[in-house]
Amino acid sequence: MPEPDEAIRFESVSKCFLAPVRGEVWALRDIDLACEAGKLTCVLGPSGCGKTTLLRIAAGLDQPTSGQVLVNCRCRAGRPGLVSQEGDLLPWRRALANVLLGLEVQSVPRAQRKARARAALRRVGLGEELEECFPHELSGGMRQRVAIARALCPNPRIILMDEPFASLDEPMRYRLQEELLALWAQDPRTIVFVTHSIEEAVFLADRIVILAEGRKVREFAIELPRPRDRLAAEFARLLLDVRRSVAIRAFHA
Repeated sequence: MPEPDEAIRFESVSKCFLAPVRGEVWALRDIDLACEAGKLTCVLGPSGCGKTTLLRIAAGLDQPTSGQVLVNCRCRAGRPGLVSQEGDLLPWRRALANVLLGLEVQSVPRAQRKARARAALRRVGLGEELEECFPHELSGGMRQRVAIARALCPNPRIILMDEPFASLDEPMRYRLQEELLALWAQDPRTIVFVTHSIEEAVFLADRIVILAEGRKVREFAIELPRPRDRLAAEFARLLLDVRRSVAIRAFHA
């Protein structure tokens, strides 16, 4: 059972997939991990290390082969918000209609839906003129903002983010990282943020969890004050420390 200050607990979670050629492929092995309520946890590691599988299990999209995930003290309860790398917006729905989706699933009264969806779009910096745009009419950064607004709109206390800025150019990625932290500072929620970028993890996280070949190999508590200066000496030192750990652990996992 999670402690009161834990929003998510992974208890001995393993996940095995059956591949036609390779047979059993273990994406995760015996993961024990607690994510503190109201904190931002980054799960860091190379492609194929199990990061996305971990998030999908937390979201209830996959079942673990063994072990369990407790969300808000219950087995995968609480309806976390989910933001994927591509945003996964429905291409036939306009921006406002995409944000409305979670409220429709929750059967929120029609009179409240548009007001809440519009408020969510404003929170991520999107104006009224973009509400009726289809996803293909928006830039990559705008589409990700719509996806974040959709995740925020049902007011979840837990948000799961799977490399949401990985496909964006560097200036936009930095901007959305800063905007995410500004939103989180206004209303601290539990965020689990998957990334393969060491710099992104150090910039965002309260804690970094490193995965390699499906196993948790190390954790870092990040105690740098916010806002963080990417050019500061202490940031560079911590970045190097995490980078060395990722390289060594990934090689010897």
